[in-house]
Amino acid sequence: TILGAGGTAPDQALGAEHSQPLHAYIMGVPGLKIATASSPEAAYGITKSVVRDDGPCFLLFPVKLMKEIKGSVNLGQCMPLKAALLHTASDESVKSGNAVTVLSYLHGVKESMDSIEQLKEEGMDIDLIELRTLKPLDMDTIRDSLQRTNKLCILDESTRSGGVGATISSRVCEEMFDLLDAPVVRLAMEDTPVPYASSMEKKVVKRSTDLVEGVTKLCKGRV
Repeated sequence: TILGAGGTAPDQALGAEHSQPLHAYIMGVPGLKIATASSPEAAYGITKSVVRDDGPCFLLFPVKLMKEIKGSVNLGQCMPLKAALLHTASDESVKSGNAVTVLSYLHGVKESMDSIEQLKEEGMDIDLIELRTLKPLDMDTIRDSLQRTNKLCILDESTRSGGVGATISSRVCEEMFDLLDAPVVRLAMEDTPVPYASSMEKKVVKRSTDLVEGVTKLCKGRV
């Protein structure tokens, strides 16, 4: 088992040299399990699980959030290697067709949480699913949400080409196409080195404002 800090957070200003999506690079390694955690509780619980797993595991923590987020942990808890539903869209938004399933991980989880209040003010809501395992993917949790919302947006912390979101999108389209009322929206890093300047980085690394725009397009039928 390997534990490491990773991810590309908005406004991190580390430049191309320290903003590479390692998790996407290792997705194709056969037999390797890849887990992520965006909170202290998840980090501790999943660490216990991957250490006890019989196979090779790679667990990534969000490098920027490790400095910002504090919290308590349950020392006796092992968390399952599966996705976690962190926020459930209201029944009203589901009935009106203004609910979207959002998948994210690492820094994208915080960005997604930051978008919820604005989305609610504009009459929309999301099922927010944290992908605590990128490999294997927890397709059952994704399917359960899509059966309610029928729309999917992926806030991805890897590049558009060959990224995690590309893999998820292809599997959803192959296995759950009949649940989709609109094309999958992928908010991925652009296929370019991440700039050092924060003003330029905004064009490459997606954040909460991009998520609000993506969800709005899905709900308004603009995709």
